[in-house]
Amino acid sequence: MPGVVRTWFERQPASIRASFFALAAAILAACFTLTIRFATAELHPYQAVFLRFAFGLIMIAPMVIKAGLTSLRTTRLPLFGVRGILSAAEMCLWFMAVLYLPLAEATTLNFTVPLFGTILAALVLRETVRIHRWLAVVIGFVGVGLIIQPGTDAMQPASLLPIAAAMCMACAGMITKRLVSTESTVSMLFYLMIITTPVSLVPALFVWQTPSWGVLGLMAVAALMMNVMQVCNVKALQLADYSFFVGFSYLRLPIIAILALILFGEVPDIWIIPGGAMIIGAAIYVALREHKLARQKTGEDTDAITLPAQDPQGSTIRKDK
Repeated sequence: MPGVVRTWFERQPASIRASFFALAAAILAACFTLTIRFATAELHPYQAVFLRFAFGLIMIAPMVIKAGLTSLRTTRLPLFGVRGILSAAEMCLWFMAVLYLPLAEATTLNFTVPLFGTILAALVLRETVRIHRWLAVVIGFVGVGLIIQPGTDAMQPASLLPIAAAMCMACAGMITKRLVSTESTVSMLFYLMIITTPVSLVPALFVWQTPSWGVLGLMAVAALMMNVMQVCNVKALQLADYSFFVGFSYLRLPIIAILALILFGEVPDIWIIPGGAMIIGAAIYVALREHKLARQKTGEDTDAITLPAQDPQGSTIRKDK
């Protein structure tokens, strides 16, 4: 920022600055989705996924060099490997959803990540999930049913893609919660990119076509947007509590709906409104409840937060003390 603007901005209340960064993150997430729609008009989604991770790896290299190789020491490579495979699968499913579905529908269905996370926490981690969270999960999936309308002619098989992506993201997020207790931010990002890049290359090779310079530029911009979005998320969480922040991430739905209408002429289905309200309401409740329980368990703010439905990838952020 120019000096005068930066001075003015830093004088604003923390809530205003947090709102700016959180809103910027939501806008970047929406723009990322739109960029992928444009890119997959030329490239197969598998190839677009590989380019997203490859450019991401290139962009985090300076961070790794600055932090030093000691920051990459770990004894948990198998967990990193599973997380990388899940993240690559999730991204492939998400990019196909962006290509084949109306963007508002794909985005709304992808908001089910916290709902699947609750189910996995109960079944795999054996966490105690009380009636209120289970009720929120049920309400969320009723909203899913309203949108995809199973058993009717209105149902599209492609509607299962963002739901499957959400399941993979929830599984990756569960592993992430285990890793953040011992691993640095640099190692989390580095191992994600160093694993997902070759993993995503395998399916990309079967559909490979030489990309144009234009689409390469789009994918580089997409990777850059994700990096800047992560910075905005961190800044927002440094300035405000998670309960203040969490609702902003869902603002990408109206942003995407408006831009998809303008750019592609996509008119959201009427069932997106009640179904989306149920999914988002349930997801926000589950996310806030889990954060509250984590704070009660540790007696302080948690250092790591898994943010749902940002870069569909289960982004992990460390909140600086």
